Amino acid sequence: MGSEDLQDHHEIGNEVIKKKGVYTKRKCQDCFFLILFLLFWAGMIIVAAYGVKHGKPDRIVKGTDQYGNICGVNNIEQGILNETQARDTTNEPYVYFIYYPDLVGINYRVICIDQCPNSTYTDLNDPDQLICDYGTVPASNQISPNGTCMGKIKSKLIFNRCIPDITNTSVVLNTIVDEIYQFVNNQLTSDLSVEILTDLTNSWRYLIYGALIAMGLGLTWIFLLRFFAGFITWLTVFAAYACLGLLTTQVYFQWQDSKDAYENTVPSQRLVMQEKNILALKVIFIILCVVCGIFALILLALFSRIRIAIRIIKECSRAVGIMPSIFFFPIFIFLLLCGFTVYWVYIGVYLATAGSPTYDDQYRFTGYEADSNLVKVQIYHFFGYLWTFAFILALNQTTIAGAISSWYWVQDKKDTPFFPVWASLFRVIRYHLGSIALGSLILAIVQFIRWVLRFLEKKFKGKEAYLARFIVRCLNCIFGCFERFIKFLDKNAYIMVSIYGYSFCQGAKRGFQLVLTNILRVAAVNLVSSFLMFLGRVFITAATVGISLYLLKRHEDLSFYIIPAILIGFIAFAISTGFMSVYDMSIDTMLLCFCEDCERNDGSPERPYYMSKSLRKFVDGKGRSKCC
Repeated sequence: MGSEDLQDHHEIGNEVIKKKGVYTKRKCQDCFFLILFLLFWAGMIIVAAYGVKHGKPDRIVKGTDQYGNICGVNNIEQGILNETQARDTTNEPYVYFIYYPDLVGINYRVICIDQCPNSTYTDLNDPDQLICDYGTVPASNQISPNGTCMGKIKSKLIFNRCIPDITNTSVVLNTIVDEIYQFVNNQLTSDLSVEILTDLTNSWRYLIYGALIAMGLGLTWIFLLRFFAGFITWLTVFAAYACLGLLTTQVYFQWQDSKDAYENTVPSQRLVMQEKNILALKVIFIILCVVCGIFALILLALFSRIRIAIRIIKECSRAVGIMPSIFFFPIFIFLLLCGFTVYWVYIGVYLATAGSPTYDDQYRFTGYEADSNLVKVQIYHFFGYLWTFAFILALNQTTIAGAISSWYWVQDKKDTPFFPVWASLFRVIRYHLGSIALGSLILAIVQFIRWVLRFLEKKFKGKEAYLARFIVRCLNCIFGCFERFIKFLDKNAYIMVSIYGYSFCQGAKRGFQLVLTNILRVAAVNLVSSFLMFLGRVFITAATVGISLYLLKRHEDLSFYIIPAILIGFIAFAISTGFMSVYDMSIDTMLLCFCEDCERNDGSPERPYYMSKSLRKFVDGKGRSKCC
């Protein structure tokens, strides 16, 4: 920052301190990008209206025959298909596949029927046991080679499709059955899926119990971090180093044993593979020794910073302990994301089925195809998902950062403003939606470019465009790194925005400079906190699944209690991720507040520190932290 910018920053910082952690002289920032976001969503609504008007989700839900007719619908009235192929299938709501032998192997036709067959044919010469294409009189001479007729196969109704009941076929149908196995998953037609669904229904209480257990374990983990963060961290660090040392020792002894065995072997009986194995073990041993040395040097260099990381994690536990609503706010964000995703998928289904029918040279139906305008609309809809999803996550991050910073910048933590989380949310909505829109837009653009590169890589797959694939993969890797950098930059910008009311660019600039001047401390804290958050997820998920397995095993009505346990594991992981995301943002906010406190204050009565007494011992008498 220049001298004028730095002076303005200090003035705003003093105002933040004076107002107990809340800068009240805010103004709306980045209004242009908020307007742009709103205009973009106006376009999203227009896209939704277009999709609802032209889309036909019934093609997916109800299914179509080989002529493009939607089963259970009067396709003649819709006027979409060719007049000679459109059909009123109002009384034929189910899709049926007529499998028949041809000159190549097994083929099939798709028609709509009024009900699925309840028995399998035994005599192809019996017209009553045949099922035929539209307008075809049942007869055995229609079976081959055109396959307009074929014997009925007993079927079950699955998702409006008549899926053959493979378990009740006769020996005559073995070849056809093999093809059916390739077409549909056998589990859909077996009793296993029914039993699994029954078990999930019977164990719904245990799903709720699992969620409650996960929440309880999440609170327990927070308690452990608050009082035993140091013990857990150092135990983890030394355990990792011990495992690395044991691995090095094991490789060394294996190398010596292989070497002794090779030397004790008659020279004429020695194998080249033995020599290569000894050389490989030697190289691995040397590499592990180097890694152990580097690990030890890093540990010594970051020793004091790891202690700071532990203390900051403890401070975060104190902060979130007095504002329990901070853990319920991500639930609100999660529901918002789920609602938006459901809406996006709903409209996406309409857009995906908004194509026009296409025909070959012989005027046979070949499928539905989207025109160029529809493709552009679908791309617009996809980018809207990326931008809005990033926007909602940014809203969560900025709100949490504002709540934690309002706790930090008060001398007496009892003076923390009432309802800090919801007050922070109000400030974000009132002043900073434009900054969030800009940050999320930058991230969405980078993510969109990565999706384009993935699409290109898929297009080149299987072709001899090796150089093109290599270039695309390299670009995808580069943009992947850039995406991580943008997320890091966004997070720091949102923290500065929530504290000082900056615009996005001002916040990103100040946050990045603050990180650069404290790079070692930031690296140490991020490394330690990320690993502890990972341990937290593993602890909550594993413990929840373990307790659930014990409870489910005692439930006598369950046949496959592993399936509910797996589902409980996913629920526990989602809950633990919610807890850890709060902690992750809280730690980053606390760290930047600590760095800002070190630069701004010197511990004198005129410029007192706002950090806790336990953190002050990491700062020297000049008011500068020892980390820089």
